[in-house]
Amino acid sequence: MEKGNLKLSGTEVKFFFLKDGSGNWLQFWYSIVPEKPEQIIQQITSIEQAESELFKIFKLGNETAVTKRFFSSDLITHKNELLNYKKRQNTDFFMSTTEQPPASGVKSALLGMCLSNIKANSKSRNGNIFYFDTTSGIRHIFAEHITDFDADEHSDSEKQTEKIFGYLREKLSGFGTSIEESVLRTWIYTPNVDADYPGIVKARKNLFNSINLTKDTHYIASTGIQGGSGNRFSRVFMDAHAVLGVDKKVIRYIQAPEYLSPTHIYGVTFERATAVELGKIDFLFISGTASIDKEGNVVHPDDVEKQTERTLQNISALLDSAGFKKGDLSSLIIYLRDPSDLNFVKPQIDQYTENLPSIYVKAPVCRPGWLIEIEATAARIIT
Repeated sequence: MEKGNLKLSGTEVKFFFLKDGSGNWLQFWYSIVPEKPEQIIQQITSIEQAESELFKIFKLGNETAVTKRFFSSDLITHKNELLNYKKRQNTDFFMSTTEQPPASGVKSALLGMCLSNIKANSKSRNGNIFYFDTTSGIRHIFAEHITDFDADEHSDSEKQTEKIFGYLREKLSGFGTSIEESVLRTWIYTPNVDADYPGIVKARKNLFNSINLTKDTHYIASTGIQGGSGNRFSRVFMDAHAVLGVDKKVIRYIQAPEYLSPTHIYGVTFERATAVELGKIDFLFISGTASIDKEGNVVHPDDVEKQTERTLQNISALLDSAGFKKGDLSSLIIYLRDPSDLNFVKPQIDQYTENLPSIYVKAPVCRPGWLIEIEATAARIIT
């Protein structure tokens, strides 16, 4: 693997390459964060120019792009510029857009991922469902920005969550699969997590019980976090990642109970992490992780630096339980309840990750006592 950082077009770029024994790259992660505030048109231009330079430096084709996650300080007013960016690209990809202001005070930031083994001409789209095949026989399906399109001022988070999961079930059925069979990862956002997260939890739990996703079978790796959709009546929206063509024997559901409790202990239903072998790569998807102990309690309330330390310990425990090393980490997203805590936590996280692609955003966590949450990905070559 190879990782590092660059200064390109007025932005800070961090990158991670996963390479095989012959030096051929398999996966590429990158983060692009502008170094100073600008108007949104200039901000997106800076990001786009830096991305183009980055791809030229490493001789990456645009067709290798798989995911691009944009974080916005005001999605309602930025939506058109983000759509214009998408139209200028000569390839399709999963594009997540979330109102989660970058903690450094800029208007937008980007976290992207590329794969080298996308089957030629396999990228396809049906509305907000993007999918493609790999040369190893795996089909990836991404659901973008699923929301209740009929939402109004009377809708609540529980009913909207029911509709969103219903929509995902319907779309997956068109591929001959289901949530319980193929979904590896979800991201569930709400613009008011303190008020609306309980409704999300209730609706998801009811659905999972109905499809036999329980503590005795498995759940799905997930992040439930504050984030705006750009629709003023939307109280919930979701992104999701599913795969087809995978033997269930190569999927592992990861716990580290000596450090952090199983989620069902405190009434929620998601996996701490999920590992899966896809082609030559062993992937690890670490759910949003906070400063929690093995009984499910908030550790170090009111101290963001100690919470960061405990959160990183929990991530290390999940890596170890899955058979990964800290050096296998490929990306991080750091969610802060208070963005002014950035300067308290960034030095500690930078030391832990050593130039890893990472994005810091303002996004309150599902419990008010948690001041920070971190989600992560990791990858290693299967030997």
